[in-house]
Amino acid sequence: MQPELLIAIFTGLGGMLGWGFADFFAKKTIDKIGDITTLFWGQLIGVLPLLVLFLLNPSIPELSNLELFYLPVLGIWSALSYIPVYIAFGKGKVSLISPIFASYAVVVAILSAIFLHEIIPLNRFIAFLTVFIGILFINGDPRSFLSLFTGGKDNKVSGLPEIILAICLYSGWLIALDQFLSDKNWVPLLLMIRIFSTLTLFVYARMKGRNLVIIDNSLWKYLVLIGLFDVAAFSFVSWGFSATSYVSIVAILSGAFSLPTIILARLFLKEKVTMVQTIGSVIIIAGIALLSLNS
Repeated sequence: MQPELLIAIFTGLGGMLGWGFADFFAKKTIDKIGDITTLFWGQLIGVLPLLVLFLLNPSIPELSNLELFYLPVLGIWSALSYIPVYIAFGKGKVSLISPIFASYAVVVAILSAIFLHEIIPLNRFIAFLTVFIGILFINGDPRSFLSLFTGGKDNKVSGLPEIILAICLYSGWLIALDQFLSDKNWVPLLLMIRIFSTLTLFVYARMKGRNLVIIDNSLWKYLVLIGLFDVAAFSFVSWGFSATSYVSIVAILSGAFSLPTIILARLFLKEKVTMVQTIGSVIIIAGIALLSLNS
C-alpha cells in the first residue's frame, strides 16, 4: 500500500474513533446542560491540547493576506456548520436526521472528485458505498429513514431544512479546510480555527440567551473527554488533509463515527443494540476492510 493511502486510511479511522468517543461522552452531558453548552465547552477545552502541541514546536507557516483572512472565516464556518445540526436534532427524530447528516461524507467525496479532480477507482467506490450503507443502518432502521420521503407531512418537515443546510455547510467546510491545510503545518492553523469557532459559539449562545455556566461539577470530566476526543478527531482529519490528496477516504472513514459510539454504549452503558445496528456495524467493518485491501 502506498504511504499516502496508508496515512489517509489511518487518519480517517482516527477521526472516526475520536468523534465516536466524543459523542459517547456527550450522552452524559447533553441532557443536563444542552447541546450548545456541551458544544461550546468541548470546543474551548479542545483549544488547550492544540496550544500545547503548538508550544512544543512553535512554527508558524507563511500565509498570504488572503490566507490570513481565511483563518477566521474557517473558524466561523466550522461553528455555523454544527449549529443547524443541533437545531435539527431538537426538532426532528434523531433516527431519521442522523443518517441524513452522515451523508456529508458522500457529498465530500463527490465534491472532491468534481472540484479537486480526485480519481476514485471502481473498487474504492464500492468500498465507499459499503461504508455508507453501513452508516445508514447503524444510525437507524432504513425503513424509518425511507418514511421520511414516503410518510406524512411531519416526517418530511421536522428538522429536514436545517440538516440539509448543515450538510452543505459542513461538506463545503471540509473541502475548504483540505485546500487551506494542503502541505502546511496544520497545528497552528487548526488552533486558530478552533479559537475562532469557540468565539463564534460563545457569541451565538449569548445572542440566544443560553446559559454556559456549569453548576454540576461532576460533568467536567465528561466535558474534558469530549473536548480531547473531538480535537483528536479534527487533528487526525487535518493531518490527513495536509499530508495526502485522498480527501474522500478521510471523509468517508471519519463519517462512520457512530460505530465506536454504539459499541461503547453497548459495553459501558448496557444499551441494547438492535439487529439492524449490528448489521450496520458489520457492513462498515467490511467496507473498511475492502478499502484497505483494494487501495
